[in-house]
Formats: sequence, C-alpha cells, structure tokens
Amino acid sequence: MNENIKNCFQISVVLPSYNERENIVEAIKRVTKTLDNNLREIIVVDDNSPDETWRHVEELNHPKVKLIRRINEKGLASALATGIDMAKGDIIVWMDCDLGVPPEEVPRLVERIEDYDLAIGSRFIGIGKDLRKRWIAISSHLINFIAQLILGSDVKDYTSGFIAVRREVFNKVRINPKGFGEYFIEFVHQCSKNKFKITEVGYIYGNRAGGVSKSTDNFIIFLKLGFKYFLKVVELRFKKS
Repeated sequence: MNENIKNCFQISVVLPSYNERENIVEAIKRVTKTLDNNLREIIVVDDNSPDETWRHVEELNHPKVKLIRRINEKGLASALATGIDMAKGDIIVWMDCDLGVPPEEVPRLVERIEDYDLAIGSRFIGIGKDLRKRWIAISSHLINFIAQLILGSDVKDYTSGFIAVRREVFNKVRINPKGFGEYFIEFVHQCSKNKFKITEVGYIYGNRAGGVSKSTDNFIIFLKLGFKYFLKVVELRFKKS
C-alpha cells in the first residue's frame, strides 16, 4: 500500500463466519499482517458455529479483533449488516474468511478508494480469474453477465462479496439483511443509482483453504442460489424506487 494511503485511512475488516475453524485464525493473522498500521479492527460475526469457530477467535486474544457471536440469528447478509453497523473505520472491507479471497489483495482495493467510493474485487476484469470447478466458474460468469445486461451497468462482478467501501456510502445505502449473496447485487445496484463512483479490481479467486463451502459444494444449492440471484436482478430492474 502506498504511503499516502497509510497516512490517511483506517480500515475495518468484517469477516462473517460459520464453521470456519480451519481458516479463521490464518485469515485474521494474514489480514493483520497485510494492513499493519492501517488496520482499525477486524470484526468477526459468527453465527454460533457448531465447530466452535467463535472459540478459536476468543482464544486468539487478538487486540484488534471484535467477536460478535450470534445465538438467535443466522445468515450471511444479516451478519454483514451487523458487522458493518459496528465498524468504526474510514473504509469498510468485507470478504469471506475461507481464504478463497487472499487477504493480501485488500490493499489493492483500498488504494482505489482515493478516487472512488467503492472498489469491488472482480473475477471478470484484468487479471481476474475464478479457479473453482469449471461448471461453477462458468455458471457464475453467466449469472453476472445476465445481471449486467438486465441492470444496464458496467459492473461485471455483481456476486463478488469482496469489496472496500467508504464509510459515508452507508449514510445513503444500507445492506439488505435478508438472504445470502443477493444482498451484494442489491447493494451495488443501489450505490450505482445513488451516483457513487464504483471501480473494479481484478483478482484471482481460488478454492477454499479448508472446510466445506456453504454454496458451491452442493449442486442443488448452487442452482437454487443462482435462481435467487436471477430473481433479485429482475426485481431490481422493475422496482420503481
């Protein structure tokens, strides 16, 4: 990260987690090392994982980690909404903690915040690649192509889930806490409608470091999610407000 950014920005990183004990400690350590003095906090929002991911976070006893262990609430979108509401940084970053997104990519997004309001990590521009199973990568590309076509936008990765956002954006656009990954489509679309400046940064999305994916290890679940994403795109296209 360049020196100008080091002197300007404090960054909050939100990590939603569920059964991520194999990855969470490494994710926290790599985020910490990567952002160094720019790191304001890491907020782990854990939905009372049966594998006790939350306990591994507690035992790490990291001075910049805040753990939210949710007992009676679950879901990716609502976890992110909860973490973002708690975040205090100038820039808020969120990403999966399964290490499919390398934490070392975060500074490349943050650097773009000097000129933009949102920087999306994209698998579909520049050096971007999706290294998951071929059918998953092709299906994901198709979903995003349809979203771009229907919503009439230049954004190419509507289902990224990896992003850096200026704090002020949340004064106008909030995360819809319902559902799974469709929140990201809606958030990006609403930011575009509100004339926020959006850029994309290519990155290479890999396979999980460990554990089981909640969406892509099951073909039926993946298809259901894809259908939900399509319905969200259609809803947004014809929504009046």
